[in-house]
Amino acid sequence: MFKIGEIVVCMNARRRWYKLGGLEKNEMYTVIGFNPYDDGLILKEVKSPGSGYNAFAASRFRKVDYNFAASVLEEMQSQQQPIPQPEVKEIPELQPQLQDEALAGS
Repeated sequence: MFKIGEIVVCMNARRRWYKLGGLEKNEMYTVIGFNPYDDGLILKEVKSPGSGYNAFAASRFRKVDYNFAASVLEEMQSQQQPIPQPEVKEIPELQPQLQDEALAGS
């Protein structure tokens, strides 16, 4: 169901009799491995103190829906007003002076 390197979203962070090691609902985590006994997810960002493999039950997570995220981003960008650009006034260029000319003028 899940793959190593995949980003998942926590859907259930409720504790039972054990602590969840900082797992939070609606947060995204990176899968770095699996518990060989129950296929629990080993995550990069948090460790489960209740598991010998620091794994969480896979049923607590879902995959990130990148198509949904992309469509929301496109919609937000289409509604975004263009950013007004500041007016830039041109400054006349200064002409370099040679050192001899500057001394001759004094």
